[in-house]
Amino acid sequence: MHSFITAAALVASASVCLAAPTRLVGRSTFKIEQVAVGKVFKSGPVAMMKTYNKYAKVGAVAPSAVVAAAAAAQSGEVSATPEQYDESYLCPVTVGSQTLNLDFDTGSADLWVFSTLTPSSESSGHTLYNPQTSGQIESGSTWNISYGDGSGAAGDVYADTVVLGGVTATSQAVEAATSVSAQFQQDTNNDGLLGLAFSSINTVSPTPQNTFFDTVKSSLAKALFTADLKAGAAGSYDFGYASSCDDSLSYVTTH
Repeated sequence: MHSFITAAALVASASVCLAAPTRLVGRSTFKIEQVAVGKVFKSGPVAMMKTYNKYAKVGAVAPSAVVAAAAAAQSGEVSATPEQYDESYLCPVTVGSQTLNLDFDTGSADLWVFSTLTPSSESSGHTLYNPQTSGQIESGSTWNISYGDGSGAAGDVYADTVVLGGVTATSQAVEAATSVSAQFQQDTNNDGLLGLAFSSINTVSPTPQNTFFDTVKSSLAKALFTADLKAGAAGSYDFGYASSCDDSLSYVTTH
């Protein structure tokens, strides 16, 4: 829902303080496979409206025909004939002692998850991170992220172990949700987001925190990752090297 891949390589890096010293255990290159989590059926007009709403801040305005069609779809008038898009894909990430399916997002820089701090009315059906088991609270630190489509989440910050593709980062900033918007609540396959943009846009206050990629990039063979996105099949994110991809959409991103 929120994975945005930019074709242009990112070339600058921000110097950001970690919550605590971080120890890395892993390899100089690694791959994290996406996981198919079930078919997603969507209405074309509704999907178009979400795109227009996402870019409304930069002047995008939906044509009246799209607005009308989306309103009809949302009222259920065309619910019998939804359009089928590619399956939705998430990546397994171990946070503390729990493996969660996270959406990798190159447009944001927060690693946030549904947690045992999230009210049960908002977290039903999701796998939850329990900071009481392994996390260390970052006293005085909070986070609050909003996305262009009106969705968002907020909560507290912990330092914990995060394992991705066999690479372990200890004392990684993990943002445990205490409130989550309806859009995320309804997507029970998705247990949170792992931001891969510049750490400088991380929303933790008072001190922005490093993304997982910025934490591990110094240990990689090359400070880059590749998003290998396939149509109708699970793809992967490759860290430390640029994969050669056939019949897929692949972008290389560096910090």
